[in-house]
Amino acid sequence: MAMDHIAGTGRHHHDKGVDTRSLPNLGLSRPVFEVLWSLVEGGAVFSVGSILLSLAAWLRGDAAGDGLRNGLCLAAGPAYVALAWLLGRFARAPHLADTATAVPRVTTALYVCLLATALGLGGAAADVAWLLSWFALSTGTLILTRRLEGAVATVAVARRWRVRPAVIVGAGPAALKMVGAMAGRAGREVDILGFFDDRHTRAGALTRQLPYLGGLDTLADFVAEHEDIDVFMALPWTAGPRISALLERLRFLPITVWLVPDPELSALSLPQLGAPMGSAPGVIMPTLMTPPFSHWGRMAKTSFDYVAGLAILLLVLPVLLATAVAIKLDSPGPVFFRQQRSGQFGRRFSIYKFRSLHVADADAEAATLVSEGDARVTRVGRYIRKYSIDELPQILNVLRGQMSLVGPRPHAPKAKADGRLYADVMPDYALRYRVKPGMTGWAQVNGWRGETDTEEKLRKRVEFDFDYIRTWSFWLDMVILFRTLPAMLFPKNNV
Repeated sequence: MAMDHIAGTGRHHHDKGVDTRSLPNLGLSRPVFEVLWSLVEGGAVFSVGSILLSLAAWLRGDAAGDGLRNGLCLAAGPAYVALAWLLGRFARAPHLADTATAVPRVTTALYVCLLATALGLGGAAADVAWLLSWFALSTGTLILTRRLEGAVATVAVARRWRVRPAVIVGAGPAALKMVGAMAGRAGREVDILGFFDDRHTRAGALTRQLPYLGGLDTLADFVAEHEDIDVFMALPWTAGPRISALLERLRFLPITVWLVPDPELSALSLPQLGAPMGSAPGVIMPTLMTPPFSHWGRMAKTSFDYVAGLAILLLVLPVLLATAVAIKLDSPGPVFFRQQRSGQFGRRFSIYKFRSLHVADADAEAATLVSEGDARVTRVGRYIRKYSIDELPQILNVLRGQMSLVGPRPHAPKAKADGRLYADVMPDYALRYRVKPGMTGWAQVNGWRGETDTEEKLRKRVEFDFDYIRTWSFWLDMVILFRTLPAMLFPKNNV
């Protein structure tokens, strides 16, 4: 089936298909839709059970029904919703969701729990038969509604949530096969923006369908610019060195990279590769790289940053006002000081701080780190630096989306340890850019605060940053926040 690409939007449509952009849309976010749809599926399970329960009661001539079955039927709906989320029915990337395998997994777990409950409460053989009938009918019903889910999502979910942007690396048979498999799936679409390949001058079918975005050397910059994007690695599997080199450049970015199967190696048994698997209709792809935060983890962290950030701003407002007055009375110059920092993706941004140095000695590029007893620090500056009060204005950076409440502390681009730039001291230093920098972090609450003027101090702090990124959870953020106040009141290694 022919497929056209509308340049500039990455929108794919089919010659005989329906242009979903012309349909009315409720504008829901994907998370809200998935919560609502999980309730619909839970309701469907309850409804099938209720119908079977009513039918059995009618055949027995018992209007009241069976107490055990009534209880199981009432519990089944909420239990299905909980299991659906726990077992990944809705927690997968939208374009990789496969209802045909996810639903049986959830219903099987549900009915095993119901069967164990029934037998534990003295259920008879008739109850087991009723449960098996319920299992078969509800599973079949949910699988048959998989197309309905896509159709409803088309008119309910806003396009920016419904479509996952992606790029393809390579222009060979693997890329062509993947494009054909991904195209035209309403409700859960992949928006293929184009492809990267070093041999674009060679005529091919992919060139006629997708925009050419550049050579492989430009891939990392493109992905960093577009942030939330997936990469489908469609190079021949025999090109191992090239794939490894690309992954080496991409590993500093919080993205998902999929390895598209090589048609020439289609007989290879993919599950034996030992890598996590992602699936789509007709395509099975090992995951080469994933972001440090899951989709829901990222949403929870971002939402908490904005809600808690605003609450903290209101809470510390008297401290901010008192500090501003003290700075003005202590030395001439502005209250706030802005300095360039490297944030997520290595992007520069202006960080806000209370001024703690004399204006004439201000170092906008932080080429010379402040040390203990530094003569450049003002009288008020010594106190606000000791208790990290000078960092409080960074709550504005959090509310602007440039920082998070918790994360690796942002460093100045030209900061040095033992006379060497940080990136020269630690080749993996840029891995910190996979997440937003934070006002406080795992290193800070473990005593590694203040100057990083030596390589040893830098390595220790960055090791804690890597450990945070590797083991992140929402509860770890809560632990760090609760430990931050004692760390501020009783500082160690601080200047």
